[in-house]
Amino acid sequence: MSIAGQFRSVDAATPHSHEAAQTPPVAIILRQGLELVEDLSRRLQRLDMLLLTGKPNEISEAAAQIELGLKEASPAFAGIAETMGRLGACNLAAAAAQLRQIEEEDAAGLAEALRAALAQFAKKSVSANRRAQQLNRGLNAALKSLAALGVQESGRLIAEA
Repeated sequence: MSIAGQFRSVDAATPHSHEAAQTPPVAIILRQGLELVEDLSRRLQRLDMLLLTGKPNEISEAAAQIELGLKEASPAFAGIAETMGRLGACNLAAAAAQLRQIEEEDAAGLAEALRAALAQFAKKSVSANRRAQQLNRGLNAALKSLAALGVQESGRLIAEA
């Protein structure tokens, strides 16, 4: 019994279902993710620089912009996670390897670039978090000192009266 001719060839570019027809190509999804991470990195860099100035209003505004950016990026990151699931990849490095196997070099490069950008964002985030904690400790210490001086000054004024 011969099975020749019983299977049809499948073209990777042809959508196989209605869902596949609505799914954007992997490269587009990864490029959007990369652009979002780069934008968030710029915002985080700005916040980190503002933390050095100690201007609370500007710091608060920059932090709110990052929070808003993260909320806006949430659907794109969910799309990336879904795409990785379709590829059977648990992380972006595995996704890049999968994409190389199916000869999607551009998408594989984007997956690697996105992985590197996310790693850089994580490092910047940790750095900004440390700087914010140091600023917070410094402000708390200054407030405690001012409060102590105020209590001492009040006590001195009361004693003089």
